[in-house]
Amino acid sequence: MFRITKTYENASTQIFRIEGQVSDDNLEEWIREIEVLKSSSSSAVILDFAQVWFMSTKAVQALMGVLSEDCFVMNCGMELRNVLHVSGMSDRMLG
Repeated sequence: MFRITKTYENASTQIFRIEGQVSDDNLEEWIREIEVLKSSSSSAVILDFAQVWFMSTKAVQALMGVLSEDCFVMNCGMELRNVLHVSGMSDRMLG
């Protein structure tokens, strides 16, 4: 189970904290929530993964499918960081 909470917003940026685990059991909800976050915002979206303790391979793949020019991740675990780096998406990681 995971939870997404908006922690900051201004005219150009929104930050969302992701908490819990994103597994195959809640993959459809994960995809839906991420797509809603991106489509409902005209500003940059930053996803903070500091409180995520597990992400399935399919959840990581789904996340990579929605990362774009205006969507970033921060505080992600080493596994997610490595996948993004190897996929050529290092520019989507902050900090």
